[in-house]
Amino acid sequence: MLKIRRFQLIFRAFIFLLLCINQVKLAWAQLPFADIHIHYNWDHAEITSAEDVIEKLKSANTQFAVVSSTPTHLALELRKKAGEWIVPIFSPYTHELGKRDWYSDKTLIEKADKGLANKAYYGVGEIHFMAGFPPRTSNPNFIALMGLASRYKVPVLIHVDSGDERYFLDICQAHSDVKILFAHAGGNLSPAHIRKIIQGCSNVWIEFSARDPWRYGGLTNDKQQLLVGWRQLVLEFPRRFLTGTDPVWRVTRTQSWDQADDGWDHYQQLFNYHQQWINALPEEIQNYVRWQNAFGLFSNR
Repeated sequence: MLKIRRFQLIFRAFIFLLLCINQVKLAWAQLPFADIHIHYNWDHAEITSAEDVIEKLKSANTQFAVVSSTPTHLALELRKKAGEWIVPIFSPYTHELGKRDWYSDKTLIEKADKGLANKAYYGVGEIHFMAGFPPRTSNPNFIALMGLASRYKVPVLIHVDSGDERYFLDICQAHSDVKILFAHAGGNLSPAHIRKIIQGCSNVWIEFSARDPWRYGGLTNDKQQLLVGWRQLVLEFPRRFLTGTDPVWRVTRTQSWDQADDGWDHYQQLFNYHQQWINALPEEIQNYVRWQNAFGLFSNR
C-alpha cells in the first residue's frame, strides 16, 4: 500500500511538472520575439519551402525576423509571402558559392546600392571574416558596403572568427558611423572580450545566435541560465544585446556538406533554448533582449 501511495505521489509530481513546462511554453508563445539572425539559403530551400519557414516562425510567435540569404534574393521571397515583419538584409553572397568570391565581384556594389536605395533591403550582411585569412577588412568591396550602410543608415551584420576582440575592434572603430551587429557574440569570445568591444565602440550591438550547446556553446549553465559573466554584462548594458536562432545546421556532425540544410527542422529547438535564458532575466531587460533592441536597431525600415 505504501508503494502504491508513493507511486501516486511521484506520478502526480510528474504530471505537475509537465503542466509547468507547458505553461512556460505557452508563456513563450504569447510573447513577441524578434529573431535578429535568420538565413533562408538555397540549400534550405531544397527541402523547406518559404511557406514552411513562415509557418515555423508564426508558430513560435516570432513577429520580427531579420533575414539574410544565399543567394541574396531568397530573403525577398519570404517578405513577399509574409509581409513587413520579415526584414531582408542584403547579403553579399549573390550566388550559391558567393561566400567564396564576393570580395572580388565587380557588380556587387551596384547591386547593393540598388537594393538599399529602393528599400528592398534594410541592412547588409551576414559578412564573414576569419583572422589571418582572406578577405581582409581593407577589401574595396567591404569598404564600399560599409559606405553604403552609412549613407542609407542601415545596420551591418558581421561575423568574425578570431582569438580576441582586437580584430573586430579594428572594424567597428574604422566605421564608427555604421550600426554594426556582432554575430554570435564573437563565437568563442568571452564576456571580457565583449566588454572591451562594447566600451570601445558605441556603434556595436551584440547578438547571441548560435551560442547554443550544439554550436559555439559557452553561454549558459546546466540550468539554462546565462553564465555569471554574460549575465553581468547583459544587466549592465541591456540596450546593447539581442539574439536570434541562426537556423543553419550543416555545421554540426548530423549532416555532410553535400546534403541539403535541415536547419529549419530545428527552429523550435533553437528558439526554446534562447527563451529559457531570456526568461530568467528581469522583466524589463527581457523585453530589451527579446524584441525592443531589434526594433530600435531597424527603426528606419
